Amino acid sequence: MFYYYIYIMSNIKILRLNNCAVNPKLIVNTDKSGFSYIVEPDTVNKGRCLVEVISGWSNITQQTLDGNGDITGTALRIVPKNISSLVIRSNILQEGEDTLTGGGGLILGTMNLQNTFPNTTTTTNCASLNQTQSLSFICEKLPSQLVLERLYWSNETGADIPSLQNANNIGVNPPPLIPFEVVLRLTFLEM
Repeated sequence: MFYYYIYIMSNIKILRLNNCAVNPKLIVNTDKSGFSYIVEPDTVNKGRCLVEVISGWSNITQQTLDGNGDITGTALRIVPKNISSLVIRSNILQEGEDTLTGGGGLILGTMNLQNTFPNTTTTTNCASLNQTQSLSFICEKLPSQLVLERLYWSNETGADIPSLQNANNIGVNPPPLIPFEVVLRLTFLEM
């Protein structure tokens, strides 16, 4: 009589990364435009993985509510009123090239904003990543600390090519925490 033992080791991990969580592994940037998340050494040591950006969203404004929970005003924005898109950048190195970053890809996704009129307060409070399918890429090894940042394209310096600026256009000190989240699916390839 033979007995077979099957040992199945999960090679999939979901990371739901949100800047508003209470977690000792989460470190919010001083200007609140991004955060860092400490990855467990066991996860880092699993090596090469397929990273899929499942979803992502960001609040764009901080709204005030009355006693009934109705919106009474939109006071603070993370981007100027004439900015039409927001990007999420990470420090996860991607195999391949990206014309936006001039090298390996670091942009996880882009969000379109409904606020393209410079002299109006019409805005979108929240935006989601523009994607019909998950962005997928290969990463040789995860960093020990994942860094996620909200950025927008700006040509404030008058340069021919716009540059990415931190989405921290709040104007108050200390800035409030405006929520954002990215959900990643990691499939480890060398198990």
